[in-house]
Amino acid sequence: MFKKIVFNGGLVILVYILIVFIAGTQKIIFPVFMILAFIVSMFMSYKNVTASFIPLLLIWLIHLFLPDSKLNNVIIYIVFTPLTFLLGYYLRNKFYFLKILYLIILILVGIYGFSNFWMIIENYNARQKKDAPKMEFISENGNQIRLDTIQNKIIVLDYWTTSCGVCFQKFPKYEELFMKYKNNPNINLYAVNIPERRDTIGHAKKMIEKYNYQFPVLYSETDTVPKLLGFNRYPHVIILKDKKVRYNGYPVLEDDVYVHNLENEIEKLLNE
Repeated sequence: MFKKIVFNGGLVILVYILIVFIAGTQKIIFPVFMILAFIVSMFMSYKNVTASFIPLLLIWLIHLFLPDSKLNNVIIYIVFTPLTFLLGYYLRNKFYFLKILYLIILILVGIYGFSNFWMIIENYNARQKKDAPKMEFISENGNQIRLDTIQNKIIVLDYWTTSCGVCFQKFPKYEELFMKYKNNPNINLYAVNIPERRDTIGHAKKMIEKYNYQFPVLYSETDTVPKLLGFNRYPHVIILKDKKVRYNGYPVLEDDVYVHNLENEIEKLLNE
């Protein structure tokens, strides 16, 4: 039994590494790997099936303690790995409808499961209703602007830093969101730069101005607001309404992510 665990487990791990190398993203890796596992398990004995997923589950359990691990990835794999192998074994002589149905489920989990589940974990308790701290920034024209005292408006603040690659990747979607609401007098959207060590406002301006985005950019001289609101990772979004912090979490701008989608959060506040 031990030899089967080592051999089959090693084979499963090698196949997974190969798919990771070719595919690159979990949206593809998950359904491809699980569909292959489902098909292969139809031709295996029960002992070989269990021997195949035990070593892989142990590796994913180790990932729980790694600093960069995304908990949703680990949970989804831990749930679906044994389920996939066992269902492949038990459904081998069953109706094709059940087999096809499970393959469809695997594809849907790969496309929508990871990103939406991650947002549930990442933005847990993001919706809030507490007094906003003092928020004073410098506008693109060099003027002081204070936002925490404004009434009767929804104010969206997309916080970014000059070293945040994900922030720049999300800016085009944020621009689309800005264009949708730019004529709405009840809402203002800003991108807010937080300085890193040795950063200057001039350096941050050069980095973002070359893209010619239409959303207004504000500049903070300190990281006081992030410290007061308890975040230090970027991008990060704060939504204010009537001097209250109503949302404090990761900005969800992707079309295929529905949980805590930023546009939906804005609409909820507009319709209150």
